Amino acid sequence: DKFYETSSLFFSKALSFVYKSQTPYKMARSKKDTSAEDERKANLRKDIDFVEHTWPAEKLYSHFGCTLEKGLSSEQVLINRGKYGENRLTPPAVTPWYIQYLLQFKNFFAGLLLAGGTLCFIGYGIDPEKDQTNLFLGIVLYIVVTITATFSYLQEAKSEKIMEGFKNMIPKKCKCIRDGKNTVVDAWELVPGDVVDLLDGDSVPADIRVMQANELKVDNSSLTGESEPQDRSTDLAKDAQGNLVMQPLEASNLCFYTTIINSGSGRGVVIGSGDRTVMGQIAGLATETSNEASPINIEISKFIQLISAVAITLGVAFFIVGFFNLEIIQNVVFMIGIIVANVPEGLLATVTVSLALTAKRMHTKNVLVKNLEAVETLGSTTIIASDKTGTLTQNRMTVMHAWVDNETYLCPPGKNIPDLAVLKQTPADEPYYDESSPAFKRLLQVATLCNNAEFLTKNDDGSYMDLKAEMNNPNFNILKQAATGDASEQGLLKLVQPLNDALETRAACPKIFEIKFNSTNKWQLSIHSQGAGRPPLLVLKGAPERVLGMCKSYYAKGEKKEINAAYNKTYTEAYEGLGGRGERVLGFAYKELTGMKDDFKFSSKPSPNFTMDDLTFVGLISLIDPPREGVPEAVIKCNRARVKVYMVTGDHPITAAAIAKQVNIISQENIDAGDAIVVKGDTIREWTEIADPIEQQKKWDEALDHKQIVWARVSPAHKLLIVENCQRRGEIVAVTGDGVNDAPALKKGDIGVAMGIAGKDVSKEAADMILMDDNFASIVNGVEEGRLIFDNLKKSIAYTLSSNIPEIAPFLIYMTAKIPSPLTTVLILCIDLGTDMVPAISLAYETKEADIMDRPPRNAQTDRLVNFRLISFAYLQIGMIQALAGFFVYIVVLNDYGYAPNILMGNGWEWAKHSVMCTINGDGSPKDCGFGCEAEDYEPGYCEGGCQVPSSNNIDPFVEFTASGFRGAGDYTCNRACSNYADIPDDKITAEEREKFVGFCAGDQTWGFSDRGFADDDAIAPVGAKYYWNGQQQNLPNKEYQQNALAYAQCAYFISIIIVQWADLLICKTRKLSLFQQGLQNDFMNFGLLFETVLGATLVYASPLNTVFGTMPLHILHWFPAVPWSMFIFTYDEIRKALMRGNPDGWLNAYTYW
Repeated sequence: DKFYETSSLFFSKALSFVYKSQTPYKMARSKKDTSAEDERKANLRKDIDFVEHTWPAEKLYSHFGCTLEKGLSSEQVLINRGKYGENRLTPPAVTPWYIQYLLQFKNFFAGLLLAGGTLCFIGYGIDPEKDQTNLFLGIVLYIVVTITATFSYLQEAKSEKIMEGFKNMIPKKCKCIRDGKNTVVDAWELVPGDVVDLLDGDSVPADIRVMQANELKVDNSSLTGESEPQDRSTDLAKDAQGNLVMQPLEASNLCFYTTIINSGSGRGVVIGSGDRTVMGQIAGLATETSNEASPINIEISKFIQLISAVAITLGVAFFIVGFFNLEIIQNVVFMIGIIVANVPEGLLATVTVSLALTAKRMHTKNVLVKNLEAVETLGSTTIIASDKTGTLTQNRMTVMHAWVDNETYLCPPGKNIPDLAVLKQTPADEPYYDESSPAFKRLLQVATLCNNAEFLTKNDDGSYMDLKAEMNNPNFNILKQAATGDASEQGLLKLVQPLNDALETRAACPKIFEIKFNSTNKWQLSIHSQGAGRPPLLVLKGAPERVLGMCKSYYAKGEKKEINAAYNKTYTEAYEGLGGRGERVLGFAYKELTGMKDDFKFSSKPSPNFTMDDLTFVGLISLIDPPREGVPEAVIKCNRARVKVYMVTGDHPITAAAIAKQVNIISQENIDAGDAIVVKGDTIREWTEIADPIEQQKKWDEALDHKQIVWARVSPAHKLLIVENCQRRGEIVAVTGDGVNDAPALKKGDIGVAMGIAGKDVSKEAADMILMDDNFASIVNGVEEGRLIFDNLKKSIAYTLSSNIPEIAPFLIYMTAKIPSPLTTVLILCIDLGTDMVPAISLAYETKEADIMDRPPRNAQTDRLVNFRLISFAYLQIGMIQALAGFFVYIVVLNDYGYAPNILMGNGWEWAKHSVMCTINGDGSPKDCGFGCEAEDYEPGYCEGGCQVPSSNNIDPFVEFTASGFRGAGDYTCNRACSNYADIPDDKITAEEREKFVGFCAGDQTWGFSDRGFADDDAIAPVGAKYYWNGQQQNLPNKEYQQNALAYAQCAYFISIIIVQWADLLICKTRKLSLFQQGLQNDFMNFGLLFETVLGATLVYASPLNTVFGTMPLHILHWFPAVPWSMFIFTYDEIRKALMRGNPDGWLNAYTYW
């Protein structure tokens, strides 16, 4: 039962890996269907084919049969729905669940196990003794296949869950105009041509062209990665050359399905619904993309195939040999034994536990591992394709620079007042601002007053935080404090707070009038009371060129001066310099409204009743979504480990390049040398339009040959193409992302890494790992852990495979040399799933080697998990020594029980059924041995079927013995009977025996054994042989003694494997270093050594277990013959490693370093 239980564990694990490496089944299709499917996939990888956003309004209305005031008529809704379909995402084609389930059995390995189970049932059926072993094994094999198929089937539900994630994003209701009336409808009912009202906070129900807009802003971050809300207007977007922008994601008059209206309101016409939307395209890509088999999955699958091929080949080969010599049932059991001996049953359990242990360690580093195999994949990664916003950056706009007093200063915000003091003392390449400068103080005042952002200070218990007091707390972080307002205003507020309390500044100058920002003016204005009889203060912020155009003077170094050409030149250089760094630049101005009082009725309609063209320009502040802490260092670590890091973002190329430089993804030096490149989405579009696939591939290769790459302004389809082309070149790609747009690439990548905090549910579902802190630096920890686990898995495999040879060899020698079997199948399983398990797992606890992040990623084509050098080491070196140790101990023990080595060969097949007989030398040692005739066990009295007991005085002419011993080989030894005694030649019968025949046969001619043959035609005892046991000839057989002696020898062989595995475990701790350099700090390994020894002793000396596993209470002295062999293994490997270290380029290193 133990055999079947443990075999079930192995086969379940093995099958799960094999199944998961299979590509999902697709229903058979015609060539036409296949062509259509290929065309659909190709179209998904292109930009969506919208042109309606470039049409004049009249053409748009005419095309869809609508008007902006009345919308669609009820009749037109039905017509359009018939033409365009419902506003739903089409789920992927699904094979019926029962077909999917049955197809899990369509697998070579599953078929092999099912065939084995069928053979077991057949064997049980034809076995006259009805041995329950075959029945149980057959049942277990069928159960294993069924359970594993069920497990595999459940794993394939992933794509359906991803589609559910998209469905959860779809708005339920929306407001539209039909038949001239405002109405609320389910979002799925919308059709192209519907006129929809968009309000603040709404989820956009389809792809909509904006026809009316009032300060409309939309949050596109889930689609494009842009941190800032994007303005939406009715204007047709045009590029720098004045051409219409055809690419939908670049258009400013489109709102996209499932994005959020950030502020303002508008009205628009639906131009895309359901699958024909940008979101529909992403959903199609995410559910169409197949899961790629992980590198460790591929390695394990190949290893299983290799081991299975070897096991099956040997099993079948020896089954054929045994077919002519063994009974069919015995032969089947023998074949199963060969297969069991070849397959390291505990290996996959070891792999799984090792991966789980690493995943647990990763969790302490804020990485949640959904797919265990992903851990090792990260270690094999050659390219990390990372999203920018929220992964490399903090996903919050933060002030970086200020241009004031005609100089550009570094202006980083502090977390609190103590942190700010430390920050300003930190050495930097640029000067910090002068806090005492009058112009800087004025700039802060304008940034505080002309700002609608406010901190949210209410606590969960209803009390309010004292923000001013908290600013003195060194543990408080104002940068993470929640606030209202848009991202830029929040960034300005967080800059100001550690310098001047915003509430106090605003309380001193209460607001009395405001003109809000709009996309036409591109500025925001507010007027404040200064009290104490001073005139009202006008403050303005906005697009620098607009703000400067409203100014006649500037304020610098405490003086107000008139703007001139020199100042304009200085301003332009500063503005372009900051913009060139990818920073968003805002201009600030002010004016004291002399001659006006606070109670003046300010108005902006129909036009402002106060002057706005003579302001004083005070300076610039630039903001950027800054890199996360630790990211620049993490990228450097990746570069050192030869892992390329690509930035893949939908953001502007200048912004992307600026951030990429800050985090070391690209360098100016490499850009100048032509080794770094920024690839725009427009460029990828041009590549996809190339008809010749070879030429198109050439374009991709030219770009991917660069050392450093930033991919900017790319669409979700482009991200997928980037991943696919990297994989085409043999790269192992890790993809990071947090938005819906990242889902296809996350699923297609060799490993997908989603963000735990900012990540959308769709991206988390598609990913293999989740960064709980959204920090890119955690990925680098994963790379390190992945490399470590690959190293340690190699060590575990080397350790585990070494015992395969001493497990296989007994069966091979038993079959070829016909010695009594030195090892049983049950004891093999005791090793693989017992004594070897904990030591093999303990290697997962080995610490990393010093150079683990200084070497390149492993080459998947050459640096295999199991390569020739490892096989050579485990099988041909250590395994051979272990097998010799086992045979040595086996021979010693049998010799101690009286069976000398020279009598074993040729006599093994009948050892369990018949007692061996031998002639002896003069010193009493056995000379020649063999077996007698087929017979039942001896019982005192009548021997039915013939006696095995030699006659001493009375002559029995029917038996195979004479007074001097066995009659020997010949035609008339075992088959002497009344029916044939007359034919026995004189040299085979004495006169006295013939006389006895006459007397016995006169009354009954049926006496004798005419049908009896030899026990083993190839191992017939010589003439004069007698039973041999306990080291001497005997008159009576003692099959029990003979079987027990073999059981003791088999038990000693088992213990010898444990002892030589002590040395194997120690030498597998390192691949090149000496054990004396590495040390024995791995406490779990030390426990493993103790565990396998105690378990082995328990199996040997616990009486109940002797019956279950066929072990014997071994004499303590029989533990020691294997010890010198264990010492030899350790010494051999230490010398090998020393020679490798002394000559790194030598033969030993080339052919034995695994």
